[in-house]
Amino acid sequence: VIHCFDNFIGFGLSSLSFQQARLSTKFGGIGLRASTTHSATPYISFFFMSKSLVASFMSQRVPNRHITDAISRFNSLVHTDHCLVSSSCPSSQQDLSHHIDSECFNKLQVESNSLNKARLLARSMPHANAWMRALPSQQNNFSCLEWPICMKRWLGMPIFNQDHLCSACHMHSMDVFGHHASVCPTKGDRIRRHNVLRDIIYDFCSIASWGPKKETPHIFPSSSERPADIFAPNYSLGKDLVLDVAVTCPLQHKYYHSAAQSAGFACNTYADEVKIKNYKERAENEGCTYLPAVFESFGGFSQDVPDFLFKLSKGMSLRLNESKSTITKYMYENLSCALMKSIARCISSRFPDC
Repeated sequence: VIHCFDNFIGFGLSSLSFQQARLSTKFGGIGLRASTTHSATPYISFFFMSKSLVASFMSQRVPNRHITDAISRFNSLVHTDHCLVSSSCPSSQQDLSHHIDSECFNKLQVESNSLNKARLLARSMPHANAWMRALPSQQNNFSCLEWPICMKRWLGMPIFNQDHLCSACHMHSMDVFGHHASVCPTKGDRIRRHNVLRDIIYDFCSIASWGPKKETPHIFPSSSERPADIFAPNYSLGKDLVLDVAVTCPLQHKYYHSAAQSAGFACNTYADEVKIKNYKERAENEGCTYLPAVFESFGGFSQDVPDFLFKLSKGMSLRLNESKSTITKYMYENLSCALMKSIARCISSRFPDC
């Protein structure tokens, strides 16, 4: 499987990338779990699930000399808080594997530098992995160039042979991992990325019949500022919604040290110090609800976004007569794929001139 994956991305996995790939997608991996690592979990789970039933058939205690070895193997892979004993009644195989992945993830963080720690935490944010779980569809389709770039960036693999002067801005160094591309100010890529996400959310609001408007002017009297990327009338308690969309990168120099300690630091800091600080009070003075929707370049988002999308999914569910879980999954996948493809295009347009 690993050899096939190497062929897909056109590059061999380093030791660090290999360990990351083995994690579940909830921890920012790609789910290529090693059977040698997780083999004990199904055995333990099924043994304890069937223990009482087998004992009732046999009318005696169920002997099993292999369960002790399996528990010992499991305990060597998890934190002491999750260790088992022979009298335990463990939960599902999924939960047992989750404990193994959690310990592997923590060890990876300890062994990584600050930049990689920030990347690991950014990838493990809720719904950041939605692009990998997305069902095939036209809007979620990745090109043969976009997918390997996204995957290499996700696993911390080099995309370029060496650092070089950015071929777009001719001012900053393009690192081998392509992180500069997500913040490069030239070519209009940041504006296009912003507009793609804004348009997707606008379409969702339209489906929910919220009557949205794009880039509504004159929210603030005597000001040309347009914080309302999307304006939705009567959003809540008679107040209109001013939704301000933005994208930031947790691996920027000003963020990555703190982002290595706290998941979501970059998007929440940007929302608080740039968006809320400048616009929230002024929007509220005009009788509006101000909501910054700040996405990170690895797919996470600021703390107010989930509640907004939850409410939006309810509106779409009623209009489309679909289950809310189906709509919610579709929303996260659509946004995640659009974001990842946009960043992949930024990187691919900045390969050094031959």
